Amino acid sequence: MNEEEIRELLKRYRQGNCTEQEKESVELWFDITSKQSDWQWKNPAQKESTRANILKGIKEVTQQPKQEKLWIWPYISVAASVLILLFAGWYFYFSNQTQLSQKPFHQIAVAPGSKQAMLTLSDGSSVMVNDVANGVVASDGSSRVLKNGDGALEYQSENNQVKPAGRNTLAVPRGGTFQITMSDGTKAWINSATTITYPAGNADSERLVELTGEAYFEVAKDKQRPFKVISNGTEILVTGTHFNVSAYDDDQKVITTLAEGAVIVSNQGHQRALIPGQQSVSSASGDITFGKVDVESALAWKEGYFVFEDQDLKSVMKMVSRWYDVEIEYQGAIPDNKFGGTFSKSKGLDGLLNYLQQLSNIQFKQQGKKIIIMK
Repeated sequence: MNEEEIRELLKRYRQGNCTEQEKESVELWFDITSKQSDWQWKNPAQKESTRANILKGIKEVTQQPKQEKLWIWPYISVAASVLILLFAGWYFYFSNQTQLSQKPFHQIAVAPGSKQAMLTLSDGSSVMVNDVANGVVASDGSSRVLKNGDGALEYQSENNQVKPAGRNTLAVPRGGTFQITMSDGTKAWINSATTITYPAGNADSERLVELTGEAYFEVAKDKQRPFKVISNGTEILVTGTHFNVSAYDDDQKVITTLAEGAVIVSNQGHQRALIPGQQSVSSASGDITFGKVDVESALAWKEGYFVFEDQDLKSVMKMVSRWYDVEIEYQGAIPDNKFGGTFSKSKGLDGLLNYLQQLSNIQFKQQGKKIIIMK
């Protein structure tokens, strides 16, 4: 491609007229070059500010689907004048590589996850929520459970009395995601491979939630009834705030990220208070470490994106396995590559594997629902 053709491609990208392969190529080019010194950042703060603005655009994309992909344009246009010739060689190379590397991944198309969950009521009965029509799904004590037009669950209490309440469990499988509004008004976004247990009605003393997996909470304020999340021995205490908890069994740690308000994280006698923008990591030994974090990156899964920030391959493939419901097998030693970038969770598995392959020299082979990784 010559310079004029590249400028035309970037123009069509801005206008939303690229093919899917062209869009992925432009975004992959941006992701790779943004991590190189060619950008000539004036200082680390400018680089961090630009990255934060890009991640902020993730939320705007999900709220304004008609303008999908346009948020990245200002940064591409800035880089284009410096890197346009580099892109010419890069695009030509990877356009050819993509045609070759895509072939193994199309044996069986693996679709991205969808809204699905099983609800278990306090009497032990269960409902596959994604199989039932909108409207009243079940009743539990004084609460009715409704499925709304967005496919989420809402709890409605027949009265506002505070009294002992039964407990419900929502299990979201691998390849699924879900959202609920509890009887107190607390909203929870639930990630793949997650089980959450919570009060079916207005609990009398405290609002206790048990979690294995990952969920983001927007807690309804109630100073009289603290909201607690228990995950793998870690307790997170709040009265009203927004925070994310990641507590998968195979990670062997509990990661709490605070977006708004305040929380107290406790584990085996250790305790930490977090302020917005901080994240704590609780280990099985009881230790709690904490520090600043990019909140939008931590919450990108909720907005429909993978965001990899200098993550090793094993961590990346855990997320892939949960979202696409596939088994991961490594042949030989696990490659020590680190990955960074953003990828839409609405795209199929083949696109993500090609994306990762183009960022590294790792080979991915798909056999049905199994992904074999070779270096």
